[in-house]
Amino acid sequence: MMKKSDLYIFAILIIVCVLKLVQIGYSRINFSTDILLNSFKKNYGEHIALKKDIIEAKKLLIENEITNFNLSEELMSNGYFKQRIVEFSYPIRLNETSKAVISLRNKSNTCKLKSKLNDLKLYEC
Repeated sequence: MMKKSDLYIFAILIIVCVLKLVQIGYSRINFSTDILLNSFKKNYGEHIALKKDIIEAKKLLIENEITNFNLSEELMSNGYFKQRIVEFSYPIRLNETSKAVISLRNKSNTCKLKSKLNDLKLYEC
């Protein structure tokens, strides 16, 4: 059985450990209570974790009810963009034989323009 003084020391140690964890969370890993409290809301945090063009690409796909898509050569060669759009747009899938092609807005394409946003265009080939 623990003495009363041992319980006080144990309680103080627990409080110090919790405070240190909170301090580490805020100062070293930029912990945000806003993200924690809103983590189960639909589409919350995508603007924090992803670049604008990735979010824009998914918006193009959803607005045009695309079930599979392809990327232009420039976007396909960009490993970061390719990985993120494949992960973020799921269940819409990347398919190299798809007629829907996402391209940069400043690049021209011989296919029919279906939709465009700030940085990207969606073509139907």
